[in-house]
Amino acid sequence: MDKRVIIAVVISVIIIFFYPYFLNKYVNPPKAKAPVKAAVPAPSGAPARQAVGAHLPAVPEVSKEELTTVDTPLFRAVFTNIGGAIKSFELKKYMESIEKNSPTVNLSGMVYRGAAFKTLVDTNGVKEDVIFKPSASNISIADNQRAELLFVGTTREGVRVEKKLVFTANSYIISAETSLTNGTQTAFNGKADTLLTGGFAGKDKTGYHVGPLIYTKNKLFRHSVKEYQPSGDGTLRWLGLEDKYFLSAVVPGAPANGFTWTSNVPSENESDVTLEFPLSLAPGAKAAFSCNIFSGPKEYDLLVKQGSGLEEAIQFGVFSFIAKPFLVVLNFFERYIGNYGIAIILLTVIIKVIFYPLTKHSLTSMRKMQKMQPQMAAIKEKYKNDKEKMNRELMELYKRHQINPVSGCLPMILQIPVFIALYEVLYVSIDLRHAPFFLWIRDLSDKDPYYISPLLMGATMFVQQKMTPTSADPTQAKVMLIMPIIFTYMFLKFPSGLVVYWLVNNLLQIAQQYFIQRAPAKA
Repeated sequence: MDKRVIIAVVISVIIIFFYPYFLNKYVNPPKAKAPVKAAVPAPSGAPARQAVGAHLPAVPEVSKEELTTVDTPLFRAVFTNIGGAIKSFELKKYMESIEKNSPTVNLSGMVYRGAAFKTLVDTNGVKEDVIFKPSASNISIADNQRAELLFVGTTREGVRVEKKLVFTANSYIISAETSLTNGTQTAFNGKADTLLTGGFAGKDKTGYHVGPLIYTKNKLFRHSVKEYQPSGDGTLRWLGLEDKYFLSAVVPGAPANGFTWTSNVPSENESDVTLEFPLSLAPGAKAAFSCNIFSGPKEYDLLVKQGSGLEEAIQFGVFSFIAKPFLVVLNFFERYIGNYGIAIILLTVIIKVIFYPLTKHSLTSMRKMQKMQPQMAAIKEKYKNDKEKMNRELMELYKRHQINPVSGCLPMILQIPVFIALYEVLYVSIDLRHAPFFLWIRDLSDKDPYYISPLLMGATMFVQQKMTPTSADPTQAKVMLIMPIIFTYMFLKFPSGLVVYWLVNNLLQIAQQYFIQRAPAKA
């Protein structure tokens, strides 16, 4: 085996080994602070705008908080009359852990903190929580049903606010329509804000973003504490708060291009995003806007169906163009088989079949290289004092025997994007979160608790290396035999689904090498 092949393999291992570190350290690196950009100029004669989040006391002492519970097949939500916000949002189909008595996931305190999708009215830079009267205290809907919840309130300035929420069974989307009527004798200039308040903003322990994110046209921005406060208008598709698996987002509706927005992260443990609707109401005038509210899992197929680009919230990484088709294929297999582990095995078989011509060419080339070792050694000895002449003679030898010395490492090089894409799918896709395989592997997105599959993977890799044609150079042969040890150590903490992929890949590679190497002998 040529030294360039060894170097290529070593580089491949380094890339695979350091990819998680690279993801955590360098993907979406912190940006330098920049001046805050104002979303919209303040109305003429109005005082300067206060810092985001500054508003009048949420609840006057004479007010009493009223709660409304909404129960659907997918979630159980608790709304408060203070701003018509979501106070608690439990996802019925998702548990916090794989344990039997695990509680359901509650997005309150997880994705957002406190109340979400709160309605405030901004009057001359001062934000006021609207105290509403709800139309019901309990709503329960079954399959194929719809229900409405209406909040009605009036601000201290005399602006009447109506907020209507429409729930549909088997959907995480809540349709919201807000109307404001100026009930005073003077003109009103201000904004109607929809606020999502979060906690920690940055990267979690696995290296994925937590906190505000904004999708404008075809660009996604994830906001962290060290970055400047962004704002804008007219180009927003949606904005919200996220963690690795769950998303709370607001998608603006009619009127088109009538919104402005801001994202704010004053400290590591404070964050918020605000959708703003500018208002200019004459006495008795009315204005309205609509939006869709999403609170739920980052399920790829589910988000794609919404048609708003919400699927961009899933952090598939640099090889997303490979990861997305992989997830679609895995979901297709799982839909009919009912097991993501078997789906991974079937995907591995498909990948191996696609790479078979390249694998065959590579193994054939490596065998030819092995047979040519005496000639190569003779050339290197003859021209050891003339490197240029030696390289010309070696290239002439390769050309005469129709050998590409680099082709031996091509399968390893080309599998790196495949490996990284599947790594991302297994790490960030909620479809595989808590997905069991069999026996001791209860979660394909987590490491093997007993390290059995990584050890089996290392053993199969050792067998594969022993079967692979190598050079006569004992140093190079020893380097290749160390690879299984390095890979086994690497895979100890990788998702067990990824280990299953590499284990099955090795078994198929062993079978392919066996039949390819036998074929010339039979001829």
